[in-house]
Amino acid sequence: MRKVDFNMAESTSNEHCLPSGHDEDFVEEVEEDFQCLICLLPLKEPVLTRCGHRYCKECLDEHIGRQQIKGKSVTCPADMENLDPERDIFPDKATERKIFSLVIKCPNGGCEWTGELRIKKIHLESCLFQQVACANKNCHEKVQRRHLTQHENNVCPWRILQCTYCTEPHPDCMMQVHIRQCSKFPVTCPNICGRSIPRDMVSTHTKDDCPLTIIFCPYAGMGCDTKVQRQEMDYHLQSATRIHLDLVCIKLKKTENELNNTKDKLKKTEDKSNNTEALLNETRVELENAMELLKLSSIKHNNVFPWRIDSFSEFLKEAKNGRKERIQSDPFYTKTETESYGFKLRVCIYPNGLGDYKKTHLSVIVVVMKGEYDAILRWPLIKTVKFTLIDQQGDPDQRENVTRVFSTENIPSFARPETEENMGWGIHNFISHLKLHSRRYIVNDTLFLQVEISPPSNTTSNLEG
Repeated sequence: MRKVDFNMAESTSNEHCLPSGHDEDFVEEVEEDFQCLICLLPLKEPVLTRCGHRYCKECLDEHIGRQQIKGKSVTCPADMENLDPERDIFPDKATERKIFSLVIKCPNGGCEWTGELRIKKIHLESCLFQQVACANKNCHEKVQRRHLTQHENNVCPWRILQCTYCTEPHPDCMMQVHIRQCSKFPVTCPNICGRSIPRDMVSTHTKDDCPLTIIFCPYAGMGCDTKVQRQEMDYHLQSATRIHLDLVCIKLKKTENELNNTKDKLKKTEDKSNNTEALLNETRVELENAMELLKLSSIKHNNVFPWRIDSFSEFLKEAKNGRKERIQSDPFYTKTETESYGFKLRVCIYPNGLGDYKKTHLSVIVVVMKGEYDAILRWPLIKTVKFTLIDQQGDPDQRENVTRVFSTENIPSFARPETEENMGWGIHNFISHLKLHSRRYIVNDTLFLQVEISPPSNTTSNLEG
């Protein structure tokens, strides 16, 4: 096939930038009639000149453009016949249809597909060997379609992962940067107590929990200036009980003197009455705080709580008359398996029963209260609760204690309290009134109820309190 000699057509220049025709890999050799006379490639958007020559539209347009730039007449590159671009050049649809029916191979290496040129685009939209862009944001890499899922989900540095510690989403390539400031990443206690805590809980841990933190004695307001590690505070409170009581007495005596002086001043002038009232209120608050500290120091952390109830007959009488339905114990704290702190609980007895067992049984429930350590405990409280009514027979071998057990698992009453205390839960039919008086469960108008909190078992709950 003869290629057009541009030196003949445009003798003033021998530099040409020829546009490409079809670059497909045809299965069979393309006939000369279907090849562009300029680029010698299969025709792309073929056009036919009035003089009967075929060219790629883009090739001929470039040829005409160069001639017009140089101010020359437009001529056919093959025979130098003058051409009117508006009237002498026509789209050659018949030839284009024949070219589109030619069979080609897929241009992607490794793909064995062959088919007509007209369906090349459709094939490439699903070809597994076609290079496609990763869909992950900020990733500009292209991979073969067959590897795209693997790349996007397992290889791409911009794939989104969840932080192991806080579950926040971050790109894989930025995860280490995030972890260096992740609020939930476990770090070592600055006091080197051996505990590993989330980064955002370090201040709470050192302030409220760390056994090595130096803290003031709760009686500092009473005059005790002792500062010890938190783990040594229980020992200090036990060993200095007498000193603390003396300090409270001194404080109370001082307060009494101040009150007497205030009364004397009130007699002299009424103008100071407001200041005196404020002083009285401040003194009253100090006294209440001192009593609260005394009460807190008496609370023990233990998983076994023995409770003595005196004057039981009076409580039962008032319950039957509807004046006072329940008796409640002092609060107590459980003790966790590894630490000295735990959940705050109290026990309640309904001498005349609850629900369907009212007037026939004694009911017992346990109540979860808002405590000092709630923020660092694992919620909900999942334990086994055992109530034991002690038989006060003189011979222990003759005793027939009444024991009832239930599990706190899946019971809403044992979630973290949002108010001062949750609704109680326990055993409504703990013991009937008939059985309660059949043995020595009540001696000298006193009964003993023991509550034990232990790790969870398969025991199920009986009744809600």
